[in-house]
Formats: sequence, C-alpha cells, structure tokens
Amino acid sequence: MNTTLELHEEYPPPGEEDSIRQIIEIMRRSYERAYPAGVSPALRGVHPKSHGCVKAHFIVDDGLPGELRHGVFREPRVYPAWVRFSSTSSRVQSDMKRDSRCMAIKLLGVEGEKLLDGEKDATTQDFLMGNTDVFFSRNVADYVELMSATSAGKPLSYFCSLSPPRLRLRELMNFLSVLLKPVKNPLDTRYFSQTPFRLGERAMKFSVAPRPCGSPRVEVEPGDDALKQAVARQLDRGDWMFDFLVQLQAHPKRTPIEDPTIRWSEELSPFYKVATMIIPAQRLDPPGQAELEENLSFTPWHALPAHRPLGGLNRARRAVYETISTLRHERNGARREEPAVPRAGRARAPSRAEPARLRCG
Repeated sequence: MNTTLELHEEYPPPGEEDSIRQIIEIMRRSYERAYPAGVSPALRGVHPKSHGCVKAHFIVDDGLPGELRHGVFREPRVYPAWVRFSSTSSRVQSDMKRDSRCMAIKLLGVEGEKLLDGEKDATTQDFLMGNTDVFFSRNVADYVELMSATSAGKPLSYFCSLSPPRLRLRELMNFLSVLLKPVKNPLDTRYFSQTPFRLGERAMKFSVAPRPCGSPRVEVEPGDDALKQAVARQLDRGDWMFDFLVQLQAHPKRTPIEDPTIRWSEELSPFYKVATMIIPAQRLDPPGQAELEENLSFTPWHALPAHRPLGGLNRARRAVYETISTLRHERNGARREEPAVPRAGRARAPSRAEPARLRCG
C-alpha cells in the first residue's frame, strides 16, 4: 500500500461517507428532541450561546507576497463583516463554567462563485474558529464515537474505557486544554481554525490575535452572562482590533491535513499577517440585532473555492451544518439566506490606512 503523502492534498478514508451519514442522523435526532415541531424559537445546534454579534471592518493588507494573495486576500480592500462570539454550551449554562469559546466571521460583499450548490451566488465568506488550536477527534469515524458516547451520557468513555480497551491520550489532552484555558473576555482572546483550508492551491490554517487599540481591557465579572457583558463593556470604551494570520502547510505528516489533533508547529509553519479586523465601538443591543443574529448561519463552506475546507471533519461539517441550519430555520419559520452589504456598512467603511490612525499597543 502506498503511504506517501503529498503536501496540500486530502486523503479521505474508506467508509467516511457512512460515518458522515451517522453523524447527521445522531445530530438530527438530538435536535428534534430538543426542538420538536411547533416549538420555537429553535436555537443553533452548535454554539447556541451568544456573547455578542457585532459589526466589523476586515482590511486586507497591502503588499502581501504572491503565495498569500488568493481568495479574499488577492488584493487590498475593505470588507464589512459580522462577527459572532459564542460558546458550545447551552444558552442557559453559566459563563462561570469553562467551555469552548468561539468566533465566527462573515465577510460581506465577496464576489465570485461559492462552493455550496444552493448558494453559489452568495456574496459572503465565513471563517470559523475556536479558542484552542487543536481538536479532540482525529477523523470522522472517531467523531461518530464521540457523538454516540455523548448521546449516551458517557462522553469520557470516548477518551478512556475498559470495554473496549481504549486510551485516546492526545485527544484527552486536547479536550482538557479547553478547560485549562479560561476566557475572561471574548475580545481579548486568540482564536484558531483548528482544521485546514485552501489558500489557492496550498493548504493553510488561520488564526486571529487581539491587538488592543488604546481602550483599557475589561475582564469578566461573575455572572451567568459575564462574557457578553465583558464584550459590551469593552466596546462601550472604544474600538478593538484583531490581526488575521495564516499558517501554510509545511510537511505532509508533521502538519497534517487529515488529523486536526496534531498541532501545526510554528517553527515549521510560522504565521503570517494578511489582514486587520477592526471592531468599532458599538452597542450590542440595537433594535433588530438579536433577530438578525439568530437568522444568520455560519459554516466553513460559505466560501470561495480558493478557501475550500480540507480534511475529514470539514467534509463532515458541510452536510451536518447545512442539515441543522435548514432544520432550525424551518422550525423558526425564517428564510435561510446570506446577508448582503448593509447600506450603513458601505457608508462607514474605513480606508486601509485606518489601523495606522488607531492608537494600538
């Protein structure tokens, strides 16, 4: 059997499509139990607890080297964006309990045909991230086992069990890293794609790193919705900024595409800054904002071909996210469609020189 791996290539294992169908069925049953027909509002199946959905400006850097100039990074420009901060927990879980914290970016006004069959003319590009740089399932078959164990109320049996004998040590350490990495302020946190994506013909991972802009940092104060309050207080004090970074695959085994439990070494594959994201000072609760946020759908497959998701877990996310999002919108009687550039977003978009005018430390 030929085990030679090539850079930037995917290697789907046999039986993966069956595993994806199993995940869809597990998640569909779970969602329908939580939100039976006639019950609304139906919340997201993943990341239901919001810590704020805010307007932002995504400013692509000028002078990028050719190897990075693909997709939305092809040329310097400013994209209006929505940015949603969330947790994987239920909406009622207190923020005092540690959990995976996430960021989803939706760029608006992105020209070009997109990947999803029913949304090829959409003008959005999504980037989804969590606050750790590795995941706790190697592949789709393992994720089926995790979902099954979770549905049975025995999630730890996925990592360690006597029957059958099993010890997934790396996966367990990756899972514990979420619990050992508390988030005090969603804005003052670094996020990672965890899984790889295309950057033109190459493979990349991406990350955002906070870069404060002169406003004093706000930390969490005890409370069930402490993280949303931290975002609200932070943006009440002034603008906030993130650097958007990409990391190119450097070795087919040491920086793998099909195993997101393995950390891509920054010595082998350093991060390069490709854009700046500015979140201007704003309120989190203007009229209509909560409804807009609930109607938004985020998936890594809202994407240009130049940023196509790679690897087994991303291949699974295509069908799973679409299935649950469609079901959620049906339950809520809401139309499922991608947003256009708002008029206010066009009017207030800053120039590419905006970061230089901000007082950033």
